[in-house]
Amino acid sequence: MSNDGAAFATPAAARPQSALTEMLQLSWVQPPGFTALSFKNFGLAVVTLGIYKFWGKTEVRKRIWSGIRINGEPLQYTGTGKEMFLGFLLVLAILTIPTFLVAIVVAVVFGNSPVANGIVNAVLYGGFLYLIGVGMHRAVRYRLSRTIWRGIRGGLEGSSWRYGWAYFWTGIVLVVTLGWASPWRATKLQNLITNDMRFGNRPFHFDATSGPLYGPFAALWLSVVAIAMAVSLSMWLVLRGMPGGLEAFGPGRNPDPKTLFTLFAILYGGVILGFLLFAVVSAWYRAQMMNHFAAHTSFEEAKFHGSATGRSLMERATARMQSRIQNLEKVHRELESSASYRLGRLITSPLRRLVRGR
Repeated sequence: MSNDGAAFATPAAARPQSALTEMLQLSWVQPPGFTALSFKNFGLAVVTLGIYKFWGKTEVRKRIWSGIRINGEPLQYTGTGKEMFLGFLLVLAILTIPTFLVAIVVAVVFGNSPVANGIVNAVLYGGFLYLIGVGMHRAVRYRLSRTIWRGIRGGLEGSSWRYGWAYFWTGIVLVVTLGWASPWRATKLQNLITNDMRFGNRPFHFDATSGPLYGPFAALWLSVVAIAMAVSLSMWLVLRGMPGGLEAFGPGRNPDPKTLFTLFAILYGGVILGFLLFAVVSAWYRAQMMNHFAAHTSFEEAKFHGSATGRSLMERATARMQSRIQNLEKVHRELESSASYRLGRLITSPLRRLVRGR
Protein backbone atom coordinates (compact mmCIF):
# COMPACT_ATOMS: atom_id res chain seq x y z
CA MET A 1 0.00 0.00 0.00
CA SER A 2 1.51 3.27 -1.08
CA ASN A 3 2.19 6.14 1.27
CA ASP A 4 1.12 8.62 -1.39
CA GLY A 5 -2.58 8.04 -1.16
CA ALA A 6 -5.32 6.78 1.05
CA ALA A 7 -6.20 3.09 0.97
CA PHE A 8 -8.50 1.63 3.57
CA ALA A 9 -9.42 -1.91 4.57
CA THR A 10 -13.11 -2.60 4.52
CA PRO A 11 -14.57 -4.66 7.36
CA ALA A 12 -13.99 -8.31 6.59
CA ALA A 13 -16.69 -10.89 6.84
CA ALA A 14 -16.69 -13.68 9.42
CA ARG A 15 -13.67 -15.89 8.94
CA PRO A 16 -13.17 -19.59 9.40
CA GLN A 17 -11.17 -20.70 12.42
CA SER A 18 -8.03 -21.11 10.31
CA ALA A 19 -8.19 -17.42 9.41
CA LEU A 20 -8.31 -14.27 11.50
CA THR A 21 -11.00 -14.24 14.19
CA GLU A 22 -11.83 -10.52 14.13
CA MET A 23 -12.72 -7.93 11.55
CA LEU A 24 -10.09 -5.40 10.51
CA GLN A 25 -10.70 -1.67 10.80
CA LEU A 26 -7.96 0.62 9.52
CA SER A 27 -7.91 4.22 10.76
CA TRP A 28 -5.57 7.19 10.94
CA VAL A 29 -4.77 9.40 13.93
CA GLN A 30 -2.67 12.47 13.14
CA PRO A 31 0.57 12.31 15.17
CA PRO A 32 1.56 15.62 16.82
CA GLY A 33 4.71 17.63 16.29
CA PHE A 34 5.36 17.09 12.59
CA THR A 35 6.13 20.73 11.88
CA ALA A 36 8.70 21.02 14.67
CA LEU A 37 10.19 17.67 13.66
CA SER A 38 10.51 18.85 10.07
CA PHE A 39 12.47 21.94 11.13
CA LYS A 40 14.66 19.87 13.43
CA ASN A 41 15.46 17.23 10.82
CA PHE A 42 16.27 19.76 8.13
CA GLY A 43 18.47 21.86 10.39
CA LEU A 44 20.45 18.87 11.68
CA ALA A 45 20.78 17.48 8.15
CA VAL A 46 22.34 20.77 7.04
CA VAL A 47 24.71 20.89 10.02
CA THR A 48 25.81 17.26 9.55
CA LEU A 49 26.08 17.57 5.74
CA GLY A 50 23.17 15.21 5.21
CA ILE A 51 24.26 12.41 7.54
CA TYR A 52 21.44 13.04 10.03
CA LYS A 53 18.91 12.42 7.25
CA PHE A 54 18.79 8.71 8.12
CA TRP A 55 17.94 9.35 11.78
CA GLY A 56 15.45 12.03 10.77
CA LYS A 57 13.70 9.72 8.32
CA THR A 58 13.53 7.03 11.00
CA GLU A 59 11.78 9.40 13.42
CA VAL A 60 9.32 10.45 10.70
CA ARG A 61 8.48 6.82 9.98
CA LYS A 62 7.95 6.07 13.66
CA ARG A 63 5.42 8.87 13.91
CA ILE A 64 3.63 7.95 10.68
CA TRP A 65 3.45 4.29 11.69
CA SER A 66 2.09 5.29 15.12
CA GLY A 67 -0.73 7.17 13.40
CA ILE A 68 -1.91 4.05 11.53
CA ARG A 69 -4.33 2.16 13.73
CA ILE A 70 -5.68 -1.33 13.12
CA ASN A 71 -8.66 -1.99 15.35
CA GLY A 72 -7.58 0.98 17.42
CA GLU A 73 -4.03 -0.22 18.05
CA PRO A 74 -1.07 1.55 16.38
CA LEU A 75 1.61 0.05 14.22
CA GLN A 76 5.16 0.19 15.54
CA TYR A 77 8.27 0.95 13.52
CA THR A 78 11.44 -0.50 15.03
CA GLY A 79 14.02 0.54 12.43
CA THR A 80 16.98 2.72 13.42
CA GLY A 81 18.96 5.47 11.78
CA LYS A 82 22.15 3.50 12.31
CA GLU A 83 20.82 0.59 10.26
CA MET A 84 19.87 2.88 7.40
CA PHE A 85 23.20 4.71 7.50
CA LEU A 86 25.23 1.47 7.46
CA GLY A 87 23.06 0.20 4.61
CA PHE A 88 23.76 3.38 2.67
CA LEU A 89 27.52 2.97 3.19
CA LEU A 90 27.32 -0.64 2.02
CA VAL A 91 25.43 0.30 -1.14
CA LEU A 92 27.87 3.15 -1.78
CA ALA A 93 30.81 0.75 -1.51
CA ILE A 94 29.14 -1.84 -3.75
CA LEU A 95 28.47 0.74 -6.46
CA THR A 96 31.57 2.93 -6.20
CA ILE A 97 34.44 0.46 -5.83
CA PRO A 98 33.56 -1.86 -8.77
CA THR A 99 32.79 1.13 -11.01
CA PHE A 100 36.14 2.70 -10.16
CA LEU A 101 38.03 -0.55 -10.79
CA VAL A 102 36.27 -1.15 -14.12
CA ALA A 103 37.09 2.40 -15.25
CA ILE A 104 40.78 1.86 -14.44
CA VAL A 105 40.94 -1.50 -16.26
CA VAL A 106 39.20 -0.10 -19.35
CA ALA A 107 41.50 2.94 -19.42
CA VAL A 108 44.62 0.74 -19.14
CA VAL A 109 43.56 -1.97 -21.60
CA PHE A 110 41.60 -0.05 -24.23
CA GLY A 111 42.77 3.54 -23.76
CA ASN A 112 40.37 6.05 -25.30
CA SER A 113 38.60 3.54 -27.56
CA PRO A 114 35.08 4.90 -28.22
CA VAL A 115 33.72 1.41 -28.83
CA ALA A 116 35.10 -0.01 -25.56
CA ASN A 117 33.95 3.03 -23.59
CA GLY A 118 30.49 2.81 -25.13
CA ILE A 119 30.15 -0.87 -24.24
CA VAL A 120 31.37 -0.30 -20.69
CA ASN A 121 28.98 2.64 -20.21
CA ALA A 122 26.06 0.56 -21.49
CA VAL A 123 26.95 -2.28 -19.10
CA LEU A 124 27.30 0.13 -16.17
CA TYR A 125 23.98 1.85 -16.89
CA GLY A 126 22.28 -1.53 -17.24
CA GLY A 127 23.86 -2.69 -13.99
CA PHE A 128 22.70 0.43 -12.18
CA LEU A 129 19.15 -0.07 -13.47
CA TYR A 130 19.21 -3.68 -12.26
CA LEU A 131 20.56 -2.70 -8.84
CA ILE A 132 17.87 -0.01 -8.47
CA GLY A 133 15.26 -2.78 -8.65
CA VAL A 134 17.20 -4.91 -6.16
CA GLY A 135 17.44 -1.93 -3.80
CA MET A 136 13.72 -1.14 -4.06
CA HIS A 137 12.78 -4.72 -3.14
CA ARG A 138 15.16 -4.75 -0.17
CA ALA A 139 13.91 -1.36 1.01
CA VAL A 140 10.34 -2.71 1.12
CA ARG A 141 11.58 -5.83 2.91
CA TYR A 142 13.38 -3.70 5.49
CA ARG A 143 10.35 -1.50 6.19
CA LEU A 144 8.04 -4.49 6.53
CA SER A 145 10.45 -6.39 8.78
CA ARG A 146 10.55 -3.36 11.08
CA THR A 147 6.75 -3.05 11.21
CA ILE A 148 4.97 -4.65 14.16
CA TRP A 149 1.33 -4.84 15.24
CA ARG A 150 0.37 -6.68 18.43
CA GLY A 151 3.79 -8.32 18.40
CA ILE A 152 3.28 -9.64 14.86
CA ARG A 153 5.97 -8.62 12.40
CA GLY A 154 5.60 -7.99 8.70
CA GLY A 155 7.87 -9.47 6.06
CA LEU A 156 8.64 -9.84 2.39
CA GLU A 157 9.59 -13.14 0.84
CA GLY A 158 10.89 -13.73 -2.66
CA SER A 159 14.20 -12.86 -4.25
CA SER A 160 15.48 -9.29 -4.56
CA TRP A 161 17.60 -10.42 -7.51
CA ARG A 162 14.55 -11.80 -9.32
CA TYR A 163 12.71 -8.52 -8.73
CA GLY A 164 15.77 -6.58 -9.94
CA TRP A 165 15.82 -8.59 -13.16
CA ALA A 166 12.10 -7.93 -13.71
CA TYR A 167 12.66 -4.22 -13.04
CA PHE A 168 15.54 -4.22 -15.55
CA TRP A 169 13.99 -5.94 -18.54
CA THR A 170 10.57 -4.33 -18.14
CA GLY A 171 12.39 -0.96 -18.07
CA ILE A 172 13.86 -1.77 -21.49
CA VAL A 173 10.39 -2.68 -22.77
CA LEU A 174 9.12 0.63 -21.39
CA VAL A 175 11.66 2.58 -23.45
CA VAL A 176 11.10 0.53 -26.61
CA THR A 177 7.32 1.08 -26.44
CA LEU A 178 7.69 4.83 -25.83
CA GLY A 179 6.10 4.47 -22.43
CA TRP A 180 3.04 2.46 -23.47
CA ALA A 181 4.18 -0.52 -21.41
CA SER A 182 3.94 1.58 -18.24
CA PRO A 183 0.58 0.21 -16.91
CA TRP A 184 1.63 -3.37 -17.65
CA ARG A 185 5.04 -2.85 -16.02
CA ALA A 186 3.63 -1.16 -12.92
CA THR A 187 1.08 -3.97 -12.47
CA LYS A 188 3.69 -6.68 -12.92
CA LEU A 189 6.09 -5.14 -10.39
CA GLN A 190 3.26 -4.52 -7.91
CA ASN A 191 2.23 -8.15 -8.31
CA LEU A 192 5.75 -9.36 -7.48
CA ILE A 193 5.90 -7.21 -4.36
CA THR A 194 2.39 -7.65 -2.95
CA ASN A 195 2.11 -11.41 -3.43
CA ASP A 196 5.39 -11.82 -1.52
CA MET A 197 4.24 -9.64 1.40
CA ARG A 198 3.48 -11.34 4.71
CA PHE A 199 1.95 -10.32 8.02
CA GLY A 200 3.16 -12.92 10.44
CA ASN A 201 2.80 -16.09 8.37
CA ARG A 202 -0.27 -14.87 6.45
CA PRO A 203 0.15 -13.71 2.83
CA PHE A 204 -1.30 -10.75 0.98
CA HIS A 205 -2.93 -11.36 -2.38
CA PHE A 206 -2.87 -9.19 -5.51
CA ASP A 207 -4.84 -10.05 -8.64
CA ALA A 208 -5.01 -6.83 -10.66
CA THR A 209 -4.54 -6.69 -14.43
CA SER A 210 -3.25 -3.75 -16.40
CA GLY A 211 -6.19 -3.52 -18.81
CA PRO A 212 -8.32 -1.02 -16.83
CA LEU A 213 -5.34 1.35 -16.57
CA TYR A 214 -4.83 1.80 -20.29
CA GLY A 215 -7.74 4.22 -20.71
CA PRO A 216 -6.38 6.66 -18.10
CA PHE A 217 -2.84 6.10 -19.35
CA ALA A 218 -3.83 6.90 -22.95
CA ALA A 219 -5.28 10.19 -21.70
CA LEU A 220 -2.03 10.86 -19.81
CA TRP A 221 0.20 9.98 -22.78
CA LEU A 222 -1.78 12.10 -25.24
CA SER A 223 -1.89 14.95 -22.73
CA VAL A 224 1.89 14.85 -22.38
CA VAL A 225 2.31 14.99 -26.16
CA ALA A 226 -0.18 17.87 -26.39
CA ILE A 227 1.54 19.75 -23.56
CA ALA A 228 4.97 19.31 -25.17
CA MET A 229 3.69 20.49 -28.55
CA ALA A 230 1.80 23.46 -27.09
CA VAL A 231 4.73 24.62 -24.98
CA SER A 232 7.19 24.19 -27.86
CA LEU A 233 4.94 26.08 -30.28
CA SER A 234 4.39 28.89 -27.78
CA MET A 235 8.12 29.24 -27.19
CA TRP A 236 8.78 29.25 -30.95
CA LEU A 237 6.18 31.95 -31.57
CA VAL A 238 7.59 34.12 -28.76
CA LEU A 239 11.16 33.76 -30.03
CA ARG A 240 10.05 34.50 -33.59
CA GLY A 241 8.41 37.71 -32.44
CA MET A 242 11.55 38.98 -30.73
CA PRO A 243 13.70 41.69 -32.39
CA GLY A 244 15.70 39.99 -35.11
CA GLY A 245 13.58 36.84 -34.79
CA LEU A 246 15.20 33.44 -34.72
CA GLU A 247 17.98 34.69 -37.00
CA ALA A 248 19.41 36.64 -34.06
CA PHE A 249 20.61 33.30 -32.65
CA GLY A 250 22.00 31.92 -35.89
CA PRO A 251 25.63 30.97 -36.61
CA GLY A 252 28.08 33.84 -36.47
CA ARG A 253 25.64 36.08 -34.58
CA ASN A 254 26.45 37.62 -31.20
CA PRO A 255 23.16 38.43 -29.45
CA ASP A 256 23.29 41.13 -26.82
CA PRO A 257 23.01 40.11 -23.13
CA LYS A 258 19.42 41.33 -22.89
CA THR A 259 18.39 39.09 -25.77
CA LEU A 260 20.17 36.10 -24.25
CA PHE A 261 18.51 36.73 -20.90
CA THR A 262 15.12 36.84 -22.62
CA LEU A 263 15.91 33.59 -24.43
CA PHE A 264 16.83 31.74 -21.23
CA ALA A 265 13.80 33.19 -19.43
CA ILE A 266 11.52 31.86 -22.18
CA LEU A 267 13.19 28.44 -22.21
CA TYR A 268 13.09 28.01 -18.44
CA GLY A 269 9.57 29.39 -18.24
CA GLY A 270 8.39 26.94 -20.88
CA VAL A 271 10.03 24.01 -19.11
CA ILE A 272 8.53 24.98 -15.75
CA LEU A 273 5.08 25.46 -17.27
CA GLY A 274 5.27 22.11 -19.02
CA PHE A 275 6.41 20.41 -15.81
CA LEU A 276 3.53 21.90 -13.80
CA LEU A 277 0.97 20.80 -16.37
CA PHE A 278 2.50 17.33 -16.45
CA ALA A 279 2.42 17.14 -12.64
CA VAL A 280 -1.33 17.84 -12.64
CA VAL A 281 -2.13 15.22 -15.28
CA SER A 282 0.23 12.57 -13.87
CA ALA A 283 -1.21 13.03 -10.36
CA TRP A 284 -4.65 12.17 -11.74
CA TYR A 285 -3.27 9.02 -13.40
CA ARG A 286 -1.33 7.94 -10.30
CA ALA A 287 -4.50 8.27 -8.23
CA GLN A 288 -6.34 6.02 -10.70
CA MET A 289 -3.53 3.46 -10.54
CA MET A 290 -3.32 3.49 -6.74
CA ASN A 291 -7.07 2.99 -6.36
CA HIS A 292 -7.01 0.17 -8.92
CA PHE A 293 -4.19 -1.60 -7.10
CA ALA A 294 -5.87 -1.15 -3.71
CA ALA A 295 -9.13 -2.63 -4.99
CA HIS A 296 -7.30 -5.79 -6.09
CA THR A 297 -5.31 -6.26 -2.90
CA SER A 298 -6.55 -8.47 -0.09
CA PHE A 299 -5.36 -9.99 3.16
CA GLU A 300 -7.18 -13.13 4.19
CA GLU A 301 -10.80 -12.00 3.64
CA ALA A 302 -10.10 -8.32 4.23
CA LYS A 303 -10.49 -6.25 1.08
CA PHE A 304 -8.99 -2.84 0.40
CA HIS A 305 -10.27 0.17 -1.44
CA GLY A 306 -8.53 3.39 -2.44
CA SER A 307 -9.84 6.93 -2.15
CA ALA A 308 -6.88 8.80 -3.63
CA THR A 309 -7.55 11.70 -6.00
CA GLY A 310 -5.31 13.74 -8.22
CA ARG A 311 -6.10 16.79 -6.12
CA SER A 312 -5.15 15.06 -2.87
CA LEU A 313 -1.80 13.96 -4.32
CA MET A 314 -1.10 17.47 -5.60
CA GLU A 315 -2.02 18.96 -2.22
CA ARG A 316 0.36 16.58 -0.43
CA ALA A 317 3.16 17.36 -2.88
CA THR A 318 2.52 21.10 -2.45
CA ALA A 319 2.52 20.73 1.34
CA ARG A 320 5.87 18.92 1.23
CA MET A 321 7.31 21.63 -1.00
CA GLN A 322 6.04 24.39 1.30
CA SER A 323 7.55 22.60 4.29
CA ARG A 324 10.94 22.43 2.56
CA ILE A 325 10.77 26.11 1.65
CA GLN A 326 9.92 26.99 5.26
CA ASN A 327 12.84 24.88 6.44
CA LEU A 328 15.18 26.70 4.07
CA GLU A 329 13.90 30.07 5.26
CA LYS A 330 14.38 29.11 8.92
CA VAL A 331 17.91 27.83 8.33
CA HIS A 332 18.72 30.98 6.37
CA ARG A 333 17.48 33.17 9.23
CA GLU A 334 19.46 31.14 11.76
CA LEU A 335 22.62 31.34 9.67
CA GLU A 336 22.08 35.03 9.08
CA SER A 337 21.55 35.62 12.79
CA SER A 338 24.61 33.55 13.64
CA ALA A 339 26.71 35.46 11.09
CA SER A 340 25.53 38.78 12.47
CA TYR A 341 26.34 37.67 16.02
CA ARG A 342 29.82 36.52 15.03
CA LEU A 343 30.44 39.72 13.07
CA GLY A 344 29.35 41.74 16.11
CA ARG A 345 31.69 39.76 18.36
CA LEU A 346 34.50 40.26 15.84
CA ILE A 347 33.99 44.04 15.95
CA THR A 348 33.28 44.51 19.66
CA SER A 349 35.81 42.09 21.17
CA PRO A 350 38.85 44.29 20.36
CA LEU A 351 36.99 47.29 21.76
CA ARG A 352 36.25 45.43 25.00
CA ARG A 353 39.86 44.39 25.34
CA LEU A 354 40.94 48.01 24.69
CA VAL A 355 38.56 49.33 27.37
CA ARG A 356 39.67 46.70 29.90
CA GLY A 357 43.30 47.55 29.10
CA ARG A 358 42.66 51.16 29.94
